[in-house]
Amino acid sequence: MKAFSFKYLGFVATTGANILFLLLFLSIFLISCGDQKGQEAYQFFIRGNEQLLKTNYPEAIRFYDEALKKKPEFPEALTNRGVAHTQRGEMDQAIEDLNNSLKINNKVGNTYQARGNYFTLTGDFAKARQDLEEAVKLIPDSSASWALLGNAQYMSGQEEQAFQSFDRAVKVRPSDYSIYAFRGWIYVLRKEYDKAAADFRQALKYRPDEPSTVNNLSMVTTQLGDAQEGLKIADKAVKITEGKLLAYAVNNRAFALLELNRPDDAKPELDRSIRLDDQNTWAYRNLGIYYLKKQQHAEALAQLLKAEKMDPSVDDLYFYLGSAYKAAGRSDQACTSFRRGVTLHEKKSAEAVKNCR
Repeated sequence: MKAFSFKYLGFVATTGANILFLLLFLSIFLISCGDQKGQEAYQFFIRGNEQLLKTNYPEAIRFYDEALKKKPEFPEALTNRGVAHTQRGEMDQAIEDLNNSLKINNKVGNTYQARGNYFTLTGDFAKARQDLEEAVKLIPDSSASWALLGNAQYMSGQEEQAFQSFDRAVKVRPSDYSIYAFRGWIYVLRKEYDKAAADFRQALKYRPDEPSTVNNLSMVTTQLGDAQEGLKIADKAVKITEGKLLAYAVNNRAFALLELNRPDDAKPELDRSIRLDDQNTWAYRNLGIYYLKKQQHAEALAQLLKAEKMDPSVDDLYFYLGSAYKAAGRSDQACTSFRRGVTLHEKKSAEAVKNCR
């Protein structure tokens, strides 16, 4: 999982909620003394906000549409409609709304935060960083803006600044779960799994049933060697996860089962994960592990090479690829894979390469 497969799916809602509450207060101030159409627009806006909080995005959009018919230059409604479109994956409509909101009022930090989040989700981290830098200038007491900025900075190569932003977010609001969820995944990318696990556990203190964080903790716990606990957490993740993210929960369960040397139990889970999301690189890596355990080396290589084409940064991929080459009697290619794994900071590859000439 990388950037969007990091799958900010669980994180976006928090950002949207922060925007919502701040804009709700702002709009009371802006519209309460307005004309009749302004009052009617505000009532539709409030109803849209209620639906946004309930994650009923189609209804939220419908009410924002009505608000904007009454008051076309209503930046708060445009921003929140943009958030709703973002949540639905309707990215063209989302960016149009967010851009139009800023054309009307370019001094609303929450809109920069929302657009920065949009750019994060679409993988444009330079633009995300630019918007989020503006957001923290305008709303320096927003922990969500600082956390999003930290993520964008890290993903665009500004590692030191990223951790400074996360520290600032913690100072602003130490109970904001999204700080630890974002930073925890960055620790995963750095392969600092113990720190990642600590952050995910901290996040779950504030949101015990947040699906993406439960999923991530399951994966990291298994990666740290406690597959039994990882399986327990994965079982919970499967129960509370819906939509496309379920593919990752099921896959994490399969990974724990493989680590517990239960490949026959893992195989149906892997098949299910791929049915749910056939672009899930981690599932193909784990399918390769399954075939390794079943000593079907040619099939293991096929699945691991497929995973490599999709995303070569997946954890320990080159260790397993090297192991498959070695099992197939192709020692030179095995060592090449292990050496590649070392460059990606794979600890297992670093051990395996010691047996290479």
